[in-house]
Amino acid sequence: MTSLFYVVHKNLDYSLERTADFLAVERCISRAEAAAAFKRSPGFLLENAELGKASAFNLRASAFGFETLLLPQKKLKYPPPASILSKIEFKDDGFNYFSNIVREQLPFEAIKTLTAGAFSVEIPPKNESEPNGGLISSLRSRYFPFALPFGEKYDSPQLRPSGHPTVTVFTADIVTGGPSPLRLTINCDDHDFSCLSAKKTLSSFENFRLLLEELSGRAGKAVRNSFLNALLEKKNLSVLRYPSSAAYENELIWLLTILQ
Repeated sequence: MTSLFYVVHKNLDYSLERTADFLAVERCISRAEAAAAFKRSPGFLLENAELGKASAFNLRASAFGFETLLLPQKKLKYPPPASILSKIEFKDDGFNYFSNIVREQLPFEAIKTLTAGAFSVEIPPKNESEPNGGLISSLRSRYFPFALPFGEKYDSPQLRPSGHPTVTVFTADIVTGGPSPLRLTINCDDHDFSCLSAKKTLSSFENFRLLLEELSGRAGKAVRNSFLNALLEKKNLSVLRYPSSAAYENELIWLLTILQ
């Protein structure tokens, strides 16, 4: 079986504008189309290519001024299965967290990446025989933890939106290093923000931002994505929204891949 190769940005601070310029020429498409395609797999310049094509592409990307990595598919680093965090209790050197009614402890120094994202998800049609909780449970089980395979897009026929209403989901992920990494997911709308104490507000979104600000400050060595940086700096997030949960997942794969 022929191995497939990927070309990815090596640096965290790559330019989205220059990337769109480069991909527009490479793919013979408009700059807007190139930017949209790249946002579906942030960090990935080329996917699923044979070695000869990927090597030639990588040389052209380097000549354009990008620092890149040429990797076989087996070198991609996938995040661990997600565990939804319901509550956090801060300690001096770490925090206690609650997931599935289990209480565990995590030191801040173990955090490898801290990311956040926002994307729209389709609200399933309401089943009149179920209480409102059934709708929420259905939405959560459908999209959390994220389980779309890498490279699967929401514009594929089986995943194309069917015209149902959508809702914006804000989520964050803590991924640890080591031989047994963890992925802890914070859902903005479902998390217990009591750890914020007097800082807690009536806005779940602001509480979400404050919690990530606290985590970022205490886990100073953790690598953050662009969305989280913009969120902490209270910048406009609309241009950084992900086109789907799969796009957010792909960026997490890219981050973990270049950091390994």
